[in-house]
Amino acid sequence: MSILENIRALLPDFSKNERRLADHVLNYPLDLQRYNAMNIAETCNVSRSAVIRFCQKLGFTGYADFQRAVLSELENAPPQTISGGSSALDIYRSCLMELQEKADMNTIAAVSDLIVHSKRVLCYGIDHSGYSARQMAFRLARSRIDASFVGESSEFTSFSNIFGPGDTVIIFSISGQKAMTENLERFRSRRVGVILFTMNTNASIKSLADHMILLPSAAHSNSPYLLDDMICFLYGIELVIEGIHKKLKSA
Repeated sequence: MSILENIRALLPDFSKNERRLADHVLNYPLDLQRYNAMNIAETCNVSRSAVIRFCQKLGFTGYADFQRAVLSELENAPPQTISGGSSALDIYRSCLMELQEKADMNTIAAVSDLIVHSKRVLCYGIDHSGYSARQMAFRLARSRIDASFVGESSEFTSFSNIFGPGDTVIIFSISGQKAMTENLERFRSRRVGVILFTMNTNASIKSLADHMILLPSAAHSNSPYLLDDMICFLYGIELVIEGIHKKLKSA
C-alpha cells in the first residue's frame, strides 16, 4: 500500500486537524515539493506541531522524512498517459476559461479604481510570487502609474512605516499565508489600501485586504507533473490592467 493509499484508508481515524492535513496532501500531493512544514501548517490552518504529529502517526520521524518518502513514491510511480484534457496546454486553457467565467468583475473594477487614484503603489511578493509582483509593477509603470516592487520582507517592513493614506500595496501570495500579518496590520493602521492576489479561498490574510482577487490554480490540477501558477497570476494582472485603461480612458 502506498503512503497516499494509507492516508486515504486512515481518514475515518484522523482528528479534525489531521483530516485537514490529509485532505490537502491527498488533493495536492505535489505541494510537498515546494512547501515546508510551516507552509503546510499555515495553508491548512493548523499548528506546525500538528503537522509533525500527523507525520509521526503515519510512521515517519517528522515532516522532512514524510516529504521525502511521498515525493519518492510519486517520482517512481508508473508514468501516466497525458492526453485529452490533461496536457499542460489544456490545463492552462481551463484555468483561463475558469477565470473568464468566475472572475468578479465588480472586484476587478474596484481594484482598478483604487490603483488609479493611488499616489503610490507597492507590489510585493517573495520567492516565486515575486516574479508576478515585479511584472505587476512593470505593467503599472507602463500605464504611467507610480509603482515599485519589493521582494524582501525587510524592505516590505520599511514601506509599512513609510506609506500612508492614498497609497496602496498589492500582495502576491499563492497560499495567502499569515507570515506578513504584522506588516499588513501596520499598513491598515496607516490607512493604506491593500489588494491581495491569491489562489487560496481561505487565505488567512484576506481579512486584512480591502480587495482579494481569487485566481484558479494550475499547480493544484490533476496533472501528473508540477505546473506553474505564474501564468494564472499574469491572467489576473491583465484583467486589472484592462480595468485601469478603461478608467483612465473615461476620466
